[in-house]
Amino acid sequence: MSMEEFIEEILVDEPGKKVILSGNEAIVRGAIEAGVSFVTTYPGTPASEIGDIFSHICRKISGLYFEYSTNEIVAIETAVGAAWTGARALVAMKHVGLNVAADAFFTICYSGPNPGALVIAHGSDPGCYSSQNEQDNRYYALHAHCPLVQPSNPQECKDFTIAAFEMSEKLDLPVILDANMRTLHGLGEVTYGPINPPREGKRFVRSQFKYVNAGFVALSNKKRLLDRFRKAEEYAEKSDLNRVFEGGSSTGIITAGGAFNYVMEALDSLGLYDLPVLKLGIVHPIPRGLIKRFSENLERIIVVEELEGFIESDVKRIAFELGLDVEIVGKEYFPAYGELNVDLVVQGLSKVLGVKPKKNYDEIRKLATEVKSKYIPRDPIFCPGCPHRATLYAIKKVVGDNAIFGGDIGCYTLAALPPFNMTDFVICMGAGLSIAAGISHIIKDKPIIAFIGDSTFLHAGIPGLINAVYNNANLILVILDNRWVAMTGHQPTPATGISSTHEPTSPAVKLEEIVRACGVRFVKVFDPYNVRSAMEAISEALEHEGVRVLIARRECALQAERREKPRRLELQKRGIAAYYILEPERCQMCEECYKNFGCPAIKKSIIDGEEILYIETARCTHCDVCRQICKSGGPAIRKTIVNPHLLGV
Repeated sequence: MSMEEFIEEILVDEPGKKVILSGNEAIVRGAIEAGVSFVTTYPGTPASEIGDIFSHICRKISGLYFEYSTNEIVAIETAVGAAWTGARALVAMKHVGLNVAADAFFTICYSGPNPGALVIAHGSDPGCYSSQNEQDNRYYALHAHCPLVQPSNPQECKDFTIAAFEMSEKLDLPVILDANMRTLHGLGEVTYGPINPPREGKRFVRSQFKYVNAGFVALSNKKRLLDRFRKAEEYAEKSDLNRVFEGGSSTGIITAGGAFNYVMEALDSLGLYDLPVLKLGIVHPIPRGLIKRFSENLERIIVVEELEGFIESDVKRIAFELGLDVEIVGKEYFPAYGELNVDLVVQGLSKVLGVKPKKNYDEIRKLATEVKSKYIPRDPIFCPGCPHRATLYAIKKVVGDNAIFGGDIGCYTLAALPPFNMTDFVICMGAGLSIAAGISHIIKDKPIIAFIGDSTFLHAGIPGLINAVYNNANLILVILDNRWVAMTGHQPTPATGISSTHEPTSPAVKLEEIVRACGVRFVKVFDPYNVRSAMEAISEALEHEGVRVLIARRECALQAERREKPRRLELQKRGIAAYYILEPERCQMCEECYKNFGCPAIKKSIIDGEEILYIETARCTHCDVCRQICKSGGPAIRKTIVNPHLLGV
């Protein structure tokens, strides 16, 4: 399905229509049905698609505004500004993005989003599939006195989004819509409801006692927050987002979100159909009365949840306060780290209940270990033609391993892996530069080089750069400028020259101008595809002291290839083609291109008992770097054009 066809599908106003959507897509549909009029995001997997879809549909809906914000705190601040005019606002981010937004988030809870509504849709990442940690953001809801709902499938993603807007508006509280990676990326049937027109903002009414959080006003707003949260507790008691599945057993299960799916499948696997299950949709505030009613006739409760024992602690507290005579277990049997799955839940339930699972998990683990030992692991790698690979290669040729390398969040985190091994630490967005600056004040006998992407620099790198300049740090900052937020789906940045709605912008932000405005005197821009030029820039930077900034500018190879491929196919139809060829008779098998540069388009094979290298034409992007670094006299790699005389036809 093309993007245009998908937009038509998700915008169709046919209540009762059933479609297959992912969780992210269902959240978008739910927001549209709820009358959202203002959407902001900083893209982050697994929630990137929420913003990406809105970037395409916002022009189709009159009164709907969308933006890619420079970071998550800007996104939430912009969204609450719209809410304070009466708009229904949605802000999307990944779980660690809430760390960035937290400074504003806590105080926004004091003021509340009324007269509008504010929903924070965020994707959590148990297992760290695309993140530097797997923090449990339910604790943000606890500390901020903010309601949090957890859908378990795409239908609930849509329905809970609508409910979250209604809850936010009614309670004058932001609402967190928290879903894990499986829920957001999984597909399921969704039944459409009616589309409501965007609930647009009308005007901003001044109210210092609501919006100006300073001194006694902040204290007054804190008291008002606690009063509103008590109403949220009453709301949770009556909400149909919480469901009870009846059963006759004296052992019951309390669960929520994606873990609910694992529980139901695990019970089926074990052949247990009489255990009552309480599925919480509103996880915070937990419905105290519902917990009491569910527990009254039970001797034991098993709490199944991903990551920390958040629900378990609440249930134990309620049981203690109400004097309930019921055993409560949870994290003794289900891990507090990594992603849950059906097998883990089966094993945990079987231990608690004293039943034997149908699978022999000891045998499965033994077999998995044996299989794993026989195969070479497939590590993630840079794409063919990635300019970051060329930049790293050039730096390593100049400095070798005699440097301290600061990493950051983005595609270039792969620099930590072979063949480069050029990342010594990764913490969070923007931290690579500041940590490197700290090291530079202590370590004087090695070059200190920090990497940061263009989007990450605009997101969190500018304050660190100003601080490094102000405090006379001694380091080289390499800004890997590939023009896009490449790691999370190729969203534009202020430096791309394209707006949040895919229209040309003028002027685009120039990173070198920002860097110079921060006080950096040594600034060089180079093209990573020109290896000699890159090495010269790096060598020159090493000759200077203080903060030096190199900007490696070349568009993401995937984006460039997407534009170039149709033209290439058209030329092929006319009998014109260009190829990079590695000639075996010239190749000295030094493996510089294969091992040290590590291009995945260069392969090794055995022909007539002899090892040879060759270029896989379908993967080659014609970056020309391999030809430049070839050590064979010749070189062994050359570009050839088939029927070049037809180019003028």
